[in-house]
Amino acid sequence: MEDSEFRGWLSRYTDSEACLEAFQKQKTFFRVNTLKKSLEEFRSLTKLDCRQAGCCREAFGLEESIPLGRTWEYFLGYIHPQSLSSILVSLVLAPSPEDFVLDAAASPGSKFSHLAMLMENRGVLVGNDFKKQKISALYATINRLNVLNCIVTLRDAKALDWKERFDKVLLDAPCTALGSGSSASSRWEPSHSERISGAQKRMLFSAYDSLKPGGTLVYSTCTYAKEENEEVVANLLENVPGSSLREIPLEIPHEPGLGDYGQEFRKCLRIYPQHLHSEGFFIAKIRKGE
Repeated sequence: MEDSEFRGWLSRYTDSEACLEAFQKQKTFFRVNTLKKSLEEFRSLTKLDCRQAGCCREAFGLEESIPLGRTWEYFLGYIHPQSLSSILVSLVLAPSPEDFVLDAAASPGSKFSHLAMLMENRGVLVGNDFKKQKISALYATINRLNVLNCIVTLRDAKALDWKERFDKVLLDAPCTALGSGSSASSRWEPSHSERISGAQKRMLFSAYDSLKPGGTLVYSTCTYAKEENEEVVANLLENVPGSSLREIPLEIPHEPGLGDYGQEFRKCLRIYPQHLHSEGFFIAKIRKGE
């Protein structure tokens, strides 16, 4: 597709010029892994030139141009490279140490390991994915970051067959990833969003079914297309009585979800690169009726 076509499509959602300009100037962020080192211990040990992010005390933006994967902080599991907008997803789910939690599409484990950190390595955290090679990547993250409260499963997220087992569920759905990577315009194909939307809808139904009454589900993607975001959530709300969207109490720069499917979708977050100098994300918080 031509870059001009992509810009025109993106302008339906946000200021395309500001978005693409910020996209080229994204910062490198990482999360301190408090399962291994406290924030204070990390600060006393690291030589990284970094600055704490305002919206998450464990998140830092790198102020120098170095590959984080080659640092001793990474090798020892004290840090994990992760975009700031991705870090926010686990904060929205906000699991407690007493919860029984499912990450329905967990690999490679960035959000999964953050959930374990928020749970203080207590409770039960189930990490699921569909392909064996993805499970291998998940195990690598688990081992490096010292995640102990977990169970790993190999299942199709569209057919989990777990009825009302979990207090909280995260579905960070496979998507077109148009909010991530500098090649978004070359990868953009409208029909791709329409095709993948069907799988996302089935995943969301399955994930919701695994949630206990009164439980919370967070649905997220790193893309902009409404077919993969609001439309997927609207499909659930329209077909499942008792499901509802909840406000997300994070004070961060963002745009509300699109009102095309109802004004309640303004409770969702649309985060663009110009907001946090990070990748684009969509986040919805859903509650299951009692």
